[in-house]
Amino acid sequence: MSACFVRGAAVAVAVLLLSSCGNDRSPRSEGPLAPPAIPDAEHGPSVPGDIDGDGVPNADDNCPSVANADQRRACEYPPRPGTTGDVVTDGLSRLNWNRLIVGLEPVTEDPVLSHGCEVHLLYLQQLAAELRVPQLSHTEDLSKPYASDEGNRAGVDSVLSLGQSDIASAVDAWMNTLYHRLPLIHPGLERVGIAFLGNLACVQYRPGTDGSVRAPYPILWPPPDIVGTDRRFGGNESPCPTVDNPLGGGDCPGSAAIPSLGINRWGRLADVAGTLRNLDTGVDVPLFHVWYDGGPSEHEQAGYVEGTVALVPQPGSSLERALYEVTVDGAVAGAAQSFRWRFRTARDLPTVGCDDLGIHRTLSDAYPIETGMVEGRICDYADMYELTGTGTRTVRVLLDHAEGDLDLVALDPMAMDIGRSEGTNDIEQLTVEAGNFVQVYGFNGAMGPYVLAVE
Repeated sequence: MSACFVRGAAVAVAVLLLSSCGNDRSPRSEGPLAPPAIPDAEHGPSVPGDIDGDGVPNADDNCPSVANADQRRACEYPPRPGTTGDVVTDGLSRLNWNRLIVGLEPVTEDPVLSHGCEVHLLYLQQLAAELRVPQLSHTEDLSKPYASDEGNRAGVDSVLSLGQSDIASAVDAWMNTLYHRLPLIHPGLERVGIAFLGNLACVQYRPGTDGSVRAPYPILWPPPDIVGTDRRFGGNESPCPTVDNPLGGGDCPGSAAIPSLGINRWGRLADVAGTLRNLDTGVDVPLFHVWYDGGPSEHEQAGYVEGTVALVPQPGSSLERALYEVTVDGAVAGAAQSFRWRFRTARDLPTVGCDDLGIHRTLSDAYPIETGMVEGRICDYADMYELTGTGTRTVRVLLDHAEGDLDLVALDPMAMDIGRSEGTNDIEQLTVEAGNFVQVYGFNGAMGPYVLAVE
């Protein structure tokens, strides 16, 4: 039950603009701040007018998807952590952030498992040098002099990827798949091994997972009431969720993003159905398949979707910039249950012109901003911003990667590069000290609209 992921030109990494959607009031501050995505222990069943069953109608609920009768702020999410350049630190912080936003406990790094990952990635690198073709495989040819039992075991027990720029990007990419995401947000995951070599990434999870752990509450992806989740699954995953036989090999087409419901150890699933509805239009997203644990296919029977229901949209599709509601109905341990939650993809981008904000190309004419949002558009030149005031700022650029691959770089007052965010998704993010500068630019001449948000 291992899986491989290869970054391709169409790959889109899961991203989250960290706020709540609720009924679209923003900012929202009702009630005390609470750990995200964790519902009240006691609440009623999900019904269409009150999808989290907490007695507060959807229209009045500050977190309609997370049961919070006291209206505590249970759908406000912390900023995605930046990177330090240390593989274990960055991999662990990004993984634990993704677990936090679905309400799960953090994991720790196991140096023994990390060493196994390193050994396996070195094998793949040496095999690629021998064959002169990039390699991504969970198993090792033990007849090779550079193969080992340790590396082979690690490969089989890991999620792997090829083509990402760093370990944090690899974790983001795994979260935007299906079969790679599930072991990373398993409720029984306690410790992992982490390694990155060249453009190969490895997280060894299986020895650190207690499969007997029951999900304390539904594990929802995208996280409930979140704003800014990615709109597409980029494909290039093995097994492949967007073909009739996920274990059959061959090409793996992309699709709209794949929501999943995790209810590990809640009991046998049966008669499962689901919908993914665009609430802004009232139209359901056409689904290719609803895969679930114990379903009739070979890979469902083999445990590839352990404790999970996944709604897979039609290949080639993409979500709109809209508010969506997921509904999953079925029998759980013989009892009929319904699960519902909402999420919003990235908001509509501005229609501003190229230089509506003025010309701000260099440090000397940078546009000053302390906090807030600015709408812009990259045409022939980059846009420069000066972060005024004092303290640390979280800087996000919201964009449409399909329209233009925009990136973000941080510069000090001497124009030295102090940080970059160069993803393949609809948001770029950096943590930067005030007194420095950030520049929005197009990769390889890309153009397009964006929103710069500084907090």
